[in-house]
Amino acid sequence: MKLSTYDLNVFVDVPKDINKLCENLSCLGLEVESCIPCIAPKNVVVGKVLEKTPHQNAEKLSVCQVAVGKEVLQIVCGAKNVKENQFVPVALNGATIGSITIAKTKLRGVESYGMICSSTELGFPKISEGILELDESIGELVLGKELCEYTLFNTHILEISLTPNRGDCLSVLGVAREISAFYQSPLKPIKALDFTKKSDLITLNTDDNIQSHLAYYLIKNHSLNTPLNIKLALAHNNALSENALKNFIEYGTHFSGVLMNAYSVSLSPINLSVKSDENNLEYTSMNGACVNACGGGHYINKLSTIGVEHTIEEDLDEFLLLEASYTEPTNLSLKLHALKDKTLKKDNALIYRSTRGSNPNLLEGLDFLSTLLKAEIYEIKQTKQALKKHTLTIKLEEITEILGLAIEREKVQSILKSLGFEVEIKEQNLEIIVPNFRHDIKTIQDIAEEVLRFVGIDNLVSKPLNCVNRESSNPHYHTHRFFENLKHKALACDFKEVIHYVFYSKEKQQKLGFEVLEDSLELQNPITTELNSLRTSLVCGLLDASLRNKNLGFKSIALYEKGSVYNSKREETQKLGFLVSGLKALESYPYAKGRTWDFYSFAECISKIIGDFSLEKLVTQKPINHPYQSAKIVQNNEVIGTIAKVHPKVIQELDLFESYYAEIDATKLKHPSMLLQPFSIYPSSTRDLTLLIDKDIAFSTLLKALEDAKIPNLHEILALDVFKENDNTIALSIRLVISSLEKTLNDEEVNSVIQKALEILEKKFNAHLKG
Repeated sequence: MKLSTYDLNVFVDVPKDINKLCENLSCLGLEVESCIPCIAPKNVVVGKVLEKTPHQNAEKLSVCQVAVGKEVLQIVCGAKNVKENQFVPVALNGATIGSITIAKTKLRGVESYGMICSSTELGFPKISEGILELDESIGELVLGKELCEYTLFNTHILEISLTPNRGDCLSVLGVAREISAFYQSPLKPIKALDFTKKSDLITLNTDDNIQSHLAYYLIKNHSLNTPLNIKLALAHNNALSENALKNFIEYGTHFSGVLMNAYSVSLSPINLSVKSDENNLEYTSMNGACVNACGGGHYINKLSTIGVEHTIEEDLDEFLLLEASYTEPTNLSLKLHALKDKTLKKDNALIYRSTRGSNPNLLEGLDFLSTLLKAEIYEIKQTKQALKKHTLTIKLEEITEILGLAIEREKVQSILKSLGFEVEIKEQNLEIIVPNFRHDIKTIQDIAEEVLRFVGIDNLVSKPLNCVNRESSNPHYHTHRFFENLKHKALACDFKEVIHYVFYSKEKQQKLGFEVLEDSLELQNPITTELNSLRTSLVCGLLDASLRNKNLGFKSIALYEKGSVYNSKREETQKLGFLVSGLKALESYPYAKGRTWDFYSFAECISKIIGDFSLEKLVTQKPINHPYQSAKIVQNNEVIGTIAKVHPKVIQELDLFESYYAEIDATKLKHPSMLLQPFSIYPSSTRDLTLLIDKDIAFSTLLKALEDAKIPNLHEILALDVFKENDNTIALSIRLVISSLEKTLNDEEVNSVIQKALEILEKKFNAHLKG
C-alpha cells in the first residue's frame, strides 16, 4: 500500500523526521519498503493561462500568455488540454526538469520563456494526457508561488508492506492510528455529520442468518469533478479512473478503510433486501432485482462488500444511494474457500481488503465520503445487528511471563488505550475490550505482542536460559544428532542442503501424482496462488530447485532436504528428500564428457547415507516415476520410502536434466545402536554359482530364504549378473562368501555350505545349477 505524508496529515500531525518515522513504523510491524521524496522542482510556480492562440508555423503548438505573478510570460505549449483561465505549473528559466534546464528558446520561430509542465515532468504519477491543471484542493492558488511550497507537492510517498492479519492498516486512517499511538499525538477523527431526516423512502430487510453489516445514505447528487489531491492519491496506487464518482468512492475507502459503493436512484421508495445465495454469499437486491454494480453479474455483487469493479453510469440521476458494508473476515474467507467454482474467486482489491478485515465503523466511511461529495443527506438506514465486542481478561503477570520483561500496569494500560482498546483494572486483572477494527486480536499472546511493539523488541533484556540438565541425554537430543549425522553424510556425498516453504501449489502436486489435502482442509487465506496448499512431498520443491540451478548454469546437481510434509488429512510427518540431476562428475580426464548417474549408482549413494536397504517392486506408479526404474525402499523389513528415476515426459515438460529422486519417511529410520561383533582373522572362500530359476522370483526372496536358514559359515550372498535363458527362465549368477571365526575352512567344509544352500534353493524355488 502506498500513501503520502500529505495524506497522513489529514488524520494526524506527521513528525518532521521522515526517516525516523519510517524506522519507527517498521519497528511497529508496518514494514516501510520504500520512502520516496515527491517534491516539485525549484523555480516551478503557479501560473494562469490568460490567452491561447494557435502557432502560425505549427498546427500542434499553441502560443500562451501566462501570468506568473509580477509578469506575464509567452510560452509555446504543445499540450492539447491547455485552456484559457487555467491554473498550471510553470517552469521558469533556470528550473531543472529531469535532466533539462529550462531557458529562453525559439520554437518554430516564436520565442518561449518557460514551460507548462505535466505531472510526470514534475516527478509525480501520470494524472492525464497533457499538462497538469491545478485547483484549490492543493491550497489557495497564488500566482508566482513556488509549487514546492504547497504540501501536496512537497511530500514523501511511503510504500508499506503489511502482514495478512493487519487489515486495519489497509487505509490512511489505520496507519495514522499507529502513528498517533506511538508519538502520543492526537488523532483527528472523521467528524460525524449533522443530519436532519428529509425523507422516509428506504426499507432494509435482512434474513435472520445474515452476518454482514450494511449502512446506506440517500444523498442529493451534484456535478462531480475529481480534485487534484484525490487524483494524486489514487494515481500513486494505480487506482485513478476516468469516472469521477468511482474516484471519490475509491479515495473514501483508501482513507477510511470502509468498503463503499454507490447506486444511481430516483427519489422514490427503495426496497433493499439482504439474503444468501446458493454459495452462502450474501447479496443485496433493490426493489426485488439483484443489485449489479459490476455490469456483468459477477458473484462479487452477492457479497455484502459491494465496492469494486462496478460500472457507474456517466449520466447519473439526481440522487445517489451510498452503501457501506462489512463482513467478518474469517467467515468471508471460509465462504470463499468453500466455493466449488474457483473461477468465481478473483484476486481483486475487494477480496484483498475484505478478507483481511475492513473498517467496520461504516458511518465513519459514509461521513467521510459525503463530506468529499459536499452531499446533502436525505436519509440514513443501516442493519440492526450490533457488532460483537470481544473482551479479554488477563493478569499482568501473564504478559510478564510471555515477554520476559516486567512492565508497569500503568504503561500497559496507556499503550492499549492509545491503540483504541478499552482497559479497566479489576483487582489483579486487566479487563480489555478490543476495538472492533482490530480483527487480529484474539488471545493474551496478541495483547502481549501489542505491548511489545511499543516497548520495542530491542529493549527486552537478554537473559541466560535457566535450565537444569536432569539427564545427560534424552530421546530428542538423540533424534537431533541422528539426523545431523545423516546430513553430514549427505554433505560428504556432495549433496547440498536446501530448504523450501511448507506451502506449494496444489495443482502442480496433483499433476505429478502426489496426494493433496482434502478440500475442507485447504488453506483459507494462502499467501499466493502458487503457494495455495501444504506440500505433501519434498520432491516438487527439489525439482524446482534443480531447474533454478540448471538455469544458472550448473551441470552437476545433488540436493538434500529434511522437512515437514502433510498427508490428505493434514497430518504432519518428517521426510528426507534426495535428488540428483545432470552429471555425477563434471568433465575431466579421463571422462571427457563427464560421468552420468544411473539408478544403481544413485541407490548406492543413498545407502551410504541411510544405511543398507533392499528394493521391492513399486506396484502403484505416479506420473513422475519412470515405470521401469522405480522401487520401494525396504529397511528392517519395513517400507520406508521410494526411489525412482524421473519420467522422461516430466523431464521434457520441466526442461530438466535426467534426474533421480528418493523420498524417505524420517520417522521410520531406525536409530543405530552400538553393535559390536567379531570378525574373522582367517581367509574367506568365495564360490560363484549360476542358477536356472523362474524369471518372476526376485533375488531378495532368495536372499531372505538363505539368511533365514542360518547356514553356519555362510557369511554373505551377492548378486552378480542375470541372463535370459528362455521365456520363463533366467540364469542368475550369485556369489557365496564363506568364512569361519575359528579356523581356515577346508574344501570339504566349504562344499558342505554350498550344498546346503543349493538344497534350500532347490526345495523352495526349484532352482538348479546351470550345466
